[in-house]
Amino acid sequence: MRFLCLLLYASLAGCATYDVSRLVTPGMAKGEVGALAGKPIAEGRLADSEAYWDYTRQPYGYYIYRVTFGPDERVREVRNLLTPENIRKLQAGMTQAEVSAVVGVSPDRQAYANGTRSWSYRYQDYGVIKLLHVIFDSGDRLLWHYSEWDPRVYSKKGGGGGR
Repeated sequence: MRFLCLLLYASLAGCATYDVSRLVTPGMAKGEVGALAGKPIAEGRLADSEAYWDYTRQPYGYYIYRVTFGPDERVREVRNLLTPENIRKLQAGMTQAEVSAVVGVSPDRQAYANGTRSWSYRYQDYGVIKLLHVIFDSGDRLLWHYSEWDPRVYSKKGGGGGR
């Protein structure tokens, strides 16, 4: 019954209010999560061998949610990866896998002629909408990262108006 109610809620809510942190709760079976939240943008295993699925509404949302599963294939935790605390953990020399373990994989990835790559994320930093840019060298190691206020929100030229 709970599953049917959640499924109904998800179908009525539609994409405008899609929020994995509200749909998925600890204790849910992996199959329920897939039925409610759909296909994750990334999946893998953590250092302790727990499986995870990542979900996002990037580039328009502000979160990447990681759903971790225990050995019983039930949800252990749902948490946002794009936090100021996690961003502070990024260090030069990290691999792409290490970066994705901390802040998730960005769906906004660019490659450049000089062999560098960038991943960009939108996130909220204590109420301010920002962009995080992570720059990798040609060996896919983190060169540097920086954040800026999102010009689509805070610039009249970028669309502004607080939308």
